[in-house]
Amino acid sequence: MLGRKLPTLLHTALLTVAALLALPGAPAQADPLIPLPPPGQPVATGITPTGATLTWAPSAGPVFRYSMQRLVDGEWQGFSSMPSTTVTFVALTPGTEYTVAVRAAALVGSGYTLSPLSEPLTFSTPPAEPAADGTAPSPPPSAGTAPARRTAR
Repeated sequence: MLGRKLPTLLHTALLTVAALLALPGAPAQADPLIPLPPPGQPVATGITPTGATLTWAPSAGPVFRYSMQRLVDGEWQGFSSMPSTTVTFVALTPGTEYTVAVRAAALVGSGYTLSPLSEPLTFSTPPAEPAADGTAPSPPPSAGTAPARRTAR
């Protein structure tokens, strides 16, 4: 009688061992993705009425790109995206306060996901200088937006 049940028992035992060892063919649960550590807090240099250069320490891990976020009316919004740890903005609005933070995006398939935001940085652009004839300066061509010039690092 044991002879007839042996193949069934052996099959069940092998499936159990395969599931415990997570061998191919055994149902396996996907590992949760691990958030990358946050990048360092941005530092602003070269601040002018319409520009600034921001740099930060890289996130540890397999980073694909960085995303600069800006705090607007209490909400974080995308501001710029770049592959390096430096960005130069060239069309900021004079006399404006900016609060920014950086997030790292992981390489696809690395087992990591987006990092939390870095510690935020608040900086202000100085007001524009009046024109030589005493008239008010013109705003930049796209006031309120900030085109970025990426600087390789």
